[in-house]
Amino acid sequence: MGQRLAKAFQTLPQVSIQYVYSRTLAQAESLASVHGAKPVQETAPIFEDSDVNAVVICLPTFTRLESLRPAVASQKHIFCEKPLALNQVMADEIRGLLSGYPRTVMVGQVLRFFWEYARLRERVLAGDIGQVGTVCLSRCVGYPGADSWFADPEKSGGVILDLLIHDLDFLRWTFGEVKQVYAKALTQSQRGTLDYALLNFQLESGALAHLEGSWAHPVGSFHQTAEICGSLGMLQYDNLTCQNLQVVSTAEPAAGPSSRISLPEADPSNDPYVAEAHHFIDCIRNDRKPDIPFEESLKSCELAFRCIESARRGVPLQAPR
Repeated sequence: MGQRLAKAFQTLPQVSIQYVYSRTLAQAESLASVHGAKPVQETAPIFEDSDVNAVVICLPTFTRLESLRPAVASQKHIFCEKPLALNQVMADEIRGLLSGYPRTVMVGQVLRFFWEYARLRERVLAGDIGQVGTVCLSRCVGYPGADSWFADPEKSGGVILDLLIHDLDFLRWTFGEVKQVYAKALTQSQRGTLDYALLNFQLESGALAHLEGSWAHPVGSFHQTAEICGSLGMLQYDNLTCQNLQVVSTAEPAAGPSSRISLPEADPSNDPYVAEAHHFIDCIRNDRKPDIPFEESLKSCELAFRCIESARRGVPLQAPR
């Protein structure tokens, strides 16, 4: 993710990458050489450099506070990769650390910048499919590897926190708060080999939601889907089979245009990682709050924590307030 974000920020005018930090110096040197930056194996030079205005944190989740504390102490603008917190204790400390912080803080919930999901939300909020009844979201990729820190749920949060945080954030952003959750997961029983989770929600609106997250698909694969059903029609998206986002209405078509509405693909240059980087820099330059405040990201993390607890205990639970 560090490579992807570095490439995104490098495309922005009047933005330069000064340092690249990695726990492994060779990795820092490799990325730094691409962007003309200085590789470092210690973070102190970054936070002590008054010419550095902002830091981009995309280190392992369990190390969040190791970077956030000095970033706040040195008054840097902060872009932090998702998920923002690993557990409730960390979430509480981060909330206290960042509350009232005068610099820009943004969390990389990049799904909000994918044009497909942005358009899905626009259609839902515009009432195109009427009252939403069910929401099905799926995100399936290969297993990160038994030797990776991702394989340790005590460090990554497993597939529910690390992968499905995207869809949990989209769910809350688009459909409102969750009332109850019931989750099943293989996080503990298949530890070190794969991970898979099914999350079922009752929303405050009365709608039902079903989320699927997989670290059990072929390595290198990526499959994301969305199906949203309402009283007037359905929205459906599948990155592998759909060339267009389609709205299929249950109403009888009027004479002329078909009831099937196909939305064109976005321009290939519409990179969601560039879009989120641009938004972060724009917020800094114009002194405005990001569209993804850290408080929202923490709420999505806390919903993920409740899902993890439900899967561990095997019972439905009330969502956090």
